[in-house]
Amino acid sequence: MNFEQNLNDRKLGHEWYGWDGNIDSHEAFIQEPKRLFMGMFFSAFALVLAASCFIVWGFYLRLVTIHPLLGDVALGAIAVFTATFAVIYGSLSYALVFHKPNRLAEATCQRLFKIFPAVSALSSHFGISKDRLGYSLVEIHNELTKNRIRECSNGRILCLAPRCLDRENVEQIKAMMAEYDCDFYMAPTGAQARQKIVQAKPAAIIGIACERDLVTGIRDVGYRIPVIGVTNKRPAGPCKGAFIDLHELREAIEVFKERFELVERMEDEVPAEQPQRV
Repeated sequence: MNFEQNLNDRKLGHEWYGWDGNIDSHEAFIQEPKRLFMGMFFSAFALVLAASCFIVWGFYLRLVTIHPLLGDVALGAIAVFTATFAVIYGSLSYALVFHKPNRLAEATCQRLFKIFPAVSALSSHFGISKDRLGYSLVEIHNELTKNRIRECSNGRILCLAPRCLDRENVEQIKAMMAEYDCDFYMAPTGAQARQKIVQAKPAAIIGIACERDLVTGIRDVGYRIPVIGVTNKRPAGPCKGAFIDLHELREAIEVFKERFELVERMEDEVPAEQPQRV
């Protein structure tokens, strides 16, 4: 199913259904480094590797009894699994540390959103909340988005925002969108947000939401369109009176604006094709 067909309704903020309403324990102002998710991602791999080694160790003699090569095949599979992870993790780390984009890192990041629930389940045993881990993953995604340059459809930037934002903050966001000549849309549901993307066909998207909705939204969009997520602050709890840091929004806009201008300059510098002599 392609992106245009994936329009199942999803209310923004549905991830917070079941919240106990405890403001004191609510994480209103989250700011986590990229290394948090990278560390938990590595821990998840280490756990799977340890379990695999334990299983192979327990059944090794039986495998050899069935066929002499089965034991070597099992060990080889573990070695390939380890080497594959080393390459994937290394490419992602290289892109983040040296700010050098590569396709393997981008493909890996896209799949990280799909395995996020599993990594989140593991992180909860270490006292790391789903929101803190989600913030770190969005930061990884944003970093890769800022580093890569891609030609755009029409140069328009679309800012998607939820309805839970404070009214004064919404007016400030609208003013900044007008200043940079960008499009703004306040989406009440996930389906309407996706429909707006299909209709507007933006060159880039700035998504404003909580960590949970950003993880889901970025996973839906994937890398079809460049996306930078701006997480909101929630002093009154989720889905009420939220606001964003306008400096983060301005930085996201300028990242895309600079990219578009660079692409235009590159296109202008390409010499016209010389007519072939007959």
